[in-house]
Amino acid sequence: MAKPSNTGPIDAEPAMALLKKPDEEHFLDLLSRRSSTIQDGFDYWCSKGWPERMPSRADIEPMEMPHLLPNVVLLDVQEEPRDFFYKLIGTGVVHHLAGDLTGKWMSELDHQRPPSRIWDSCNKVVETGVPFLSCIPYVGPHADFLYGEDIILPLDGEPGSVSKLLVFVAYIRKS
Repeated sequence: MAKPSNTGPIDAEPAMALLKKPDEEHFLDLLSRRSSTIQDGFDYWCSKGWPERMPSRADIEPMEMPHLLPNVVLLDVQEEPRDFFYKLIGTGVVHHLAGDLTGKWMSELDHQRPPSRIWDSCNKVVETGVPFLSCIPYVGPHADFLYGEDIILPLDGEPGSVSKLLVFVAYIRKS
């Protein structure tokens, strides 16, 4: 997939987009206005087989994307009841959180359990099996940040099901 050009930061409450088909104009337009971290994460995921097939966890090789590792989150998906487990959180993401969430379930976290924007975004990717661009207002320990933008990417476990979510996160400073 060709890498879109980055035209700079977007509004504090930017639109969200679900990629319904590989060449969806609205999604690709929003992606082109996201940080290089989000664009590079999407390109890496696409390079692992999409849109011909959904990449799996086995396709993801951390040594192929060292510049993205600080901004990555890997979530396990539990089906019944639906929940998301923080398997891995990059150091750049941990820096922006109130604490390290590795080893925790989203349902254990007051601000992330349903209904919450992050839960709904992750759930949407599991239900559809396609990427989702989102932004969430920044509520972390650093006052000079406005929001976090992310792309949530499905990873295949068994054919036709999403077993993990690969998330790339970038934090946008106030101007």
